[in-house]
Amino acid sequence: MSAFGSRRLVSLAASLLGCYLAVVVPAEAHTLGVDKAELVELAPGHYRLVSKVPVRLQPLITTPELPERCTLAEPQRGERGAYVVRFTFACDAPLTADDRLILPWQREGALFTVTWLGQEPITKLAIRDGDKIVVEMADYLAGSGSIWRAASRYTLLGFEHILEGLDHLLFVLALMIVVRHGWQLVKTITAFTVAHSITLGLATLGYINLPSAPVEAAIALSIVFLCVEILHARRGITGVTYAAPWIVAFSFGLLHGLGFAGALSEIGLPPSEIPIALLFFNIGVELGQLAFVGVVLAGLWVLSRLRISWPAWVELASAYAIGTVATYWFIERAAGIFMPA
Repeated sequence: MSAFGSRRLVSLAASLLGCYLAVVVPAEAHTLGVDKAELVELAPGHYRLVSKVPVRLQPLITTPELPERCTLAEPQRGERGAYVVRFTFACDAPLTADDRLILPWQREGALFTVTWLGQEPITKLAIRDGDKIVVEMADYLAGSGSIWRAASRYTLLGFEHILEGLDHLLFVLALMIVVRHGWQLVKTITAFTVAHSITLGLATLGYINLPSAPVEAAIALSIVFLCVEILHARRGITGVTYAAPWIVAFSFGLLHGLGFAGALSEIGLPPSEIPIALLFFNIGVELGQLAFVGVVLAGLWVLSRLRISWPAWVELASAYAIGTVATYWFIERAAGIFMPA
């Protein structure tokens, strides 16, 4: 190759290298990524927030936004070391499940670890939302702040869960088709309540541990069983549900309690609040269940006062409808056991 050709080749290589340095390197310096971060409770109401990033990325780690009752220590831009940005802050009262930290960090997210005083660390991925990373303290099992707040929080969660749990409500409705009124209805609903309270407690405390998919499939099957019993009764064949409804309610109630426990475990419980959460979540479930039963009975009472009656096939159609929905749930949930998503 001639000297002229060599100079052209060197010139071309230099130009390409310049383009790379001018375009690619600055882009990499501002590429969003996921870093490790941690919040440590040093003492009640006193915290250290740390972002673990190299020096070149530290300008992207800006001052966090704290709850109003919290104050950042100086320097508010954080103490900056070789591979860390450290913020220290104190709050008039400890952080609770209602609080959040807003991190206006120019990063895609943070693998965030929270260590509450005297507890094991909890690590979850906090994802960027818009121009900030929002860290919900409830996701990291923060406490409720007081017994009253814990009681109201878990009562509301239990109440909402039962009213959103259509499978549990359809089971209760099917029971009410079998047992219409009077002392037998009270005994049947009470048996269901006692049973699911037992397994809710045992599962939450760790004495029972069953996978959720088979439990949910079995719950759907329990509704199908009741509907089959109703249809057989209409043909003059009365089964065990009509002979001893409270025993059936108690037996399947044990199963439904495992479903409630699964919902409670998804919420996550601070270790110090497990007893109070268990008690008041269960109270919330019972209040929701009683509200549902009360609405059904009130509706029937109004119809009776208005002297409105319906043909016998309406009740039969209701059993078919409930059973069809429950059968679909069973097939869907059973498929999920063998073909998990």
